[in-house]
Amino acid sequence: MKKNMLTSGEFASLCGTQKGTLLFYEKEGLLKPRHVSENRYRRYGVEQYFEFDLLSMLKEVGSSLKEIKAHLHNMNGEDFLSFLQEKQLDTEKELRQLAQRRLMLKDMTACLREALDFEYDTMTVRHQKAERLEMTPTGASPSESQWELVQRFVEYNRGYEQQEEKPRYPFGVVFCLDDIRQGSYVERYYFTRVRRSTPPSLLHIKPEGEYAILAHNGTDASHRLALADMLEKVSAAGLTMKSDVYVCDMMSYVMQEGGDCYAVKYAIRVE
Repeated sequence: MKKNMLTSGEFASLCGTQKGTLLFYEKEGLLKPRHVSENRYRRYGVEQYFEFDLLSMLKEVGSSLKEIKAHLHNMNGEDFLSFLQEKQLDTEKELRQLAQRRLMLKDMTACLREALDFEYDTMTVRHQKAERLEMTPTGASPSESQWELVQRFVEYNRGYEQQEEKPRYPFGVVFCLDDIRQGSYVERYYFTRVRRSTPPSLLHIKPEGEYAILAHNGTDASHRLALADMLEKVSAAGLTMKSDVYVCDMMSYVMQEGGDCYAVKYAIRVE
C-alpha cells in the first residue's frame, strides 16, 4: 500500500538524511511537517521530498539559511533567477581562487623541494633557459627602515590582492650591480612569474645563458659577506658579469634557522 504520510524517520530515510536534520529545519522554519499530533508525533507528506530536495540544492550552491528561507517562503521566478545568477558568479570566482590555490601549492612544493636539496654556500655556474618575468620597481631607498621595507612589500601584495591574484614563484628581488659595488644593497625591483595580465611595461625577459649561482641561509650580515665572496669568485674565475643580481626567495619562512635568518638564491649572468 502506498503511503502519502510518513513518520519523521521514514521521511528522513526517503531524503537520505537524519531525523535531527529535519528537526533543525523545522526549528529554522525551512521545512515543517504536514501534521504534528498532540503527543508531538510528526508526519510529513511524501510530496515534501521535493521541498527538501530544493532546500538541499540551495545549500549545495552556498546559500545561507536566511537566503533559503526567503526564497522558499516567497518564491518569485524573476527574483530566484537573479539569485541563481549571483550564485553562479560567486561559484566562478571560487573556481578561479581554487585554480590559483592549486598553482600556489604547486609552486611552493617545487620551491621547497629545491631549497631542501640545494647545496648552500657553494658557487656553481649553470646554463639557464630564458625566463619571462614580471618586474616591478620597488621604490626602495638605501636609508629605509625595516618598517618601511615591510610596508613597501605589503603595498606590493595588496596590488595583487585587488586583482584577486597572488605573486607566483619564482619570486624575489633584483640588486643592481652598480649599487652593490658601492656597498649599497637596495631592492630595486620585485620579480615574479609572468601572468597573462602582466602589463607590457613590466615584462622582463631574463636571458638564456650561463649563470653564476649561490644559495645562502643566514642573517643580513652573512648574506652581504656571501654575496661579496660570490662576486670575488666570479672575477677570480675570469668571468664577466652581464646582469644585475637576481635574488630568488627559497621559502625563507620554512628554511630559516632563526628569527633573523632567511634563505635566498643569487644568480648573475656571466660570460
